[in-house]
Amino acid sequence: MDTTPPGKPDGLAIKTFELTRQFGNLTAVDHIGLNIAYGEIFGLLGANGAGKSTLIKMLTTLLSPTSGSAEVGGYDIIDSPSEVRRRIGYVPQLVSADGALTGYENLRLSAKLYGLPAAERSKRIGKALDFMGLADSANRLARTYYGGMIRRLDLAQAMLHRPAILFLDEPTIGLDPVARRVVWDRLQNLRRHWGMTVLITTNEMEE
Repeated sequence: MDTTPPGKPDGLAIKTFELTRQFGNLTAVDHIGLNIAYGEIFGLLGANGAGKSTLIKMLTTLLSPTSGSAEVGGYDIIDSPSEVRRRIGYVPQLVSADGALTGYENLRLSAKLYGLPAAERSKRIGKALDFMGLADSANRLARTYYGGMIRRLDLAQAMLHRPAILFLDEPTIGLDPVARRVVWDRLQNLRRHWGMTVLITTNEMEE
């Protein structure tokens, strides 16, 4: 898939202007302004209920804003949602891997959903498994994975199509310190190896 930035003069991967989302009388996201450069790892720190997940859902085109605007990968989230989706990966708070499938099968399913050419799928899947340290567990059912492995499988699925921008909604929640460190190491490597822009939410001050 084409994840090449479309050459916006400001060089921003994510740009929002007074982005707002209301649910009735509740304002979940209140006039947020962000400017995130390509290749940056940008953290949003906030307590539970602060609106972090709502913001990510708007930026990934899963939820429409009440007002304001945003561009992701150089495309407007309202006017060009399909172009935005082609350039992003998304790891939600809840585990997205299917426990009844093996790690490899989960990635093969994601490859098909992303529209990767059949000739490239095995190679991409193999690289993703190696990159996330899951090659030895590829043929095990995902439900046998422990928490850190599941999170790395979620990351592998989200990066399979080499997105320019990766959204992670509290990806280390519930993980022990060792597993959390492994996830962070993989995120740093994504930036180093592929120049991937990462927006991550957390309620952990140390992160």
